[in-house]
Amino acid sequence: MTRVWNLENDERPGFIIGYVGPRMKGGTPVPSAIFSTEGPDSVRDRLHDPEKFLQAQLTEIRAQLQLQGDYVPSLCPAIGVVGIPSAFGGEVIWWDHDLPAVRPAIGDDPMAVYDLPKPSIRDGELGRILDYTRYFAEQTGGQIPIRLGDLQGPLDNAALIFGHNNFLMATLTNPEEVHHVMGMVTDLMIEFIHAQRDAAREFGADFVPSLHQPWLPDGFAVGVSNDECVMMSSDMHKEFHIPYLNRLAEEFGGIYHHSCGKWVHQFPSLEAIHNLRGLEFGASEATYEPVLDHFNGKVFTSCRIGLQRDMKFDGMADFVRKVLAKAKTTRGLFINVDVTNGIVGDDWPETDLDEIYALLGAN
Repeated sequence: MTRVWNLENDERPGFIIGYVGPRMKGGTPVPSAIFSTEGPDSVRDRLHDPEKFLQAQLTEIRAQLQLQGDYVPSLCPAIGVVGIPSAFGGEVIWWDHDLPAVRPAIGDDPMAVYDLPKPSIRDGELGRILDYTRYFAEQTGGQIPIRLGDLQGPLDNAALIFGHNNFLMATLTNPEEVHHVMGMVTDLMIEFIHAQRDAAREFGADFVPSLHQPWLPDGFAVGVSNDECVMMSSDMHKEFHIPYLNRLAEEFGGIYHHSCGKWVHQFPSLEAIHNLRGLEFGASEATYEPVLDHFNGKVFTSCRIGLQRDMKFDGMADFVRKVLAKAKTTRGLFINVDVTNGIVGDDWPETDLDEIYALLGAN
């Protein structure tokens, strides 16, 4: 994987086999213990019980290790997007069969940002993430790396603290107040990432500074989720987010950027990131053609199917073929053969793993 991150893989793309749908030839489907709503326990029970959460992830790891690819086992204390916003006072709403949500910490008055206290790294649900980090590392004897919890990114967190509509309005009416919150969020993210790394290392575990797959070498970059960027212009993104992404990049070596949705209009702003190391995205959302046209061979690109709504693939083999056909080079290309949370109907074909391995040059 280090070679893929360094754009040195001439022979084939990197890949892992994730959840390919309900039918698989040559193996057993592997639901995600973090992002899937399936499993023997409710999502709420799983996330509230560190032992259940650990065992669900160990079950996934054992299944993944039966498959070919570039999978590096890791555990992740991710509990959804609520970590940073809850530390600022947002009320967490726990659902039985979905990841939790969080209410805005401030009302309709943007000036209320100045009443927000400076959070600590244990406020809200951040303490749970640190406790789970220690629990996972201790229970496994530090033998399995620990991934970064779901910290989202400065922009997403600020939007959750304001509420999405109030946040976008405030970028026009109260830019100073938006920057005030963005600075506070970035400060807390930096402090927390160092604390989670220390918690993992306390028990001898390696730290993987990204929520999203695949493995990312510590010190190379930090993973950031940036879904809110789809709702603003590139110029606004440069003004309100890039300075804070660059603070994170300078602290942790670079940025591994994730965004759901269609974010291709952000190409100019993303190129302003210091050390943009990689992009993680849904091929059916962004979509994959313009992303690969622009970035393939320049930075690491990790591509999974995604939502499967506006653009649809006719199965996993179709997805892999189309991505490979569009890519100019395998250098830095990583294909996550996964359709977790995508819209898959009864007509979704069985995935033949031998066919997938042959397409990817793994046989």
